[in-house]
Amino acid sequence: MRPDSGPVHGERAARPREERFDRYDWERARGPITAFGEDKTLAAWATDPRCAVKREALRTRLALGWSPEDAITRKRHDKPTLDYTYQGRTLTLRGWAEQSGIKYHTLYGRITTAGMTFEEALLKGAEGADFTLQVAAFGETKPLAQWAVDPRAGCSVTTMRRRLVQGWDTEQAIAEEPHNRSTLGSGVPHRAYGLSMGLEDWARHTQIPSGVLRYAMDHHDLPLDAALQALGWTPSTTAGPLPDLIEIPAAQLRAGDTVLGTADGTGQGLVLTVRRPDPAPRPLQRPAPRVLPPAVAAPRSTARR
Repeated sequence: MRPDSGPVHGERAARPREERFDRYDWERARGPITAFGEDKTLAAWATDPRCAVKREALRTRLALGWSPEDAITRKRHDKPTLDYTYQGRTLTLRGWAEQSGIKYHTLYGRITTAGMTFEEALLKGAEGADFTLQVAAFGETKPLAQWAVDPRAGCSVTTMRRRLVQGWDTEQAIAEEPHNRSTLGSGVPHRAYGLSMGLEDWARHTQIPSGVLRYAMDHHDLPLDAALQALGWTPSTTAGPLPDLIEIPAAQLRAGDTVLGTADGTGQGLVLTVRRPDPAPRPLQRPAPRVLPPAVAAPRSTARR
């Protein structure tokens, strides 16, 4: 007999299983399933002529919360159209992400995981101080992120901020459309190292394919400058910083500051959004490159042999 004091060599100690909570509700795929005015079991629906997928795919769709009719009839490679309309403007979800400055995966997660409506997900805005800056235009004062999704907005939040930094009138910066209007919803300028240009231009500038840059930014949730560092690229020249937009208490207003908006700061009195040029350009600091998983360079492996 062996003692009960512990497991024998080669045996694994029994560990209590933790209950797992995930997005699948398998109860939805059990029992009678009602669709098209009929009640059938999962197996019966899987053999129905209207069913476009196999039984396991049907079961998974139902567990994910698809409507029974949609789960049964939608073909395997038919993806739902991610078009959303807000205040009369319709864009793809990626287009709204670019328009608002909200990261695509953040916006998608708010809708699919957090259960927000599209309007709630959009109006929650992007993270970061740049998007909460108060800007006055058209007789209103509101955060830059809300101006980006206003019906009067003619460009993305990235373009708006760049224009304001460059000294544009606030109403013109918000309302004027880019010369190439077709870029809205499909690509906007990306700012890094004091420069702002489209992803294709960055690809030519850095000699890194645009697909590799997009992959690094989307799949690893990185801004452009961090993606460039991770891929081993840093600028070879020094440059002074551009003027910036900041929020300050009214008492800290300096000569040369241009006031773009005001807000009532809680406990701080009047808070101003100002454009403040940097009087003394400084050499660009180059942080050490970040290391990403090997998958970040996956698009490069498609070269012919």
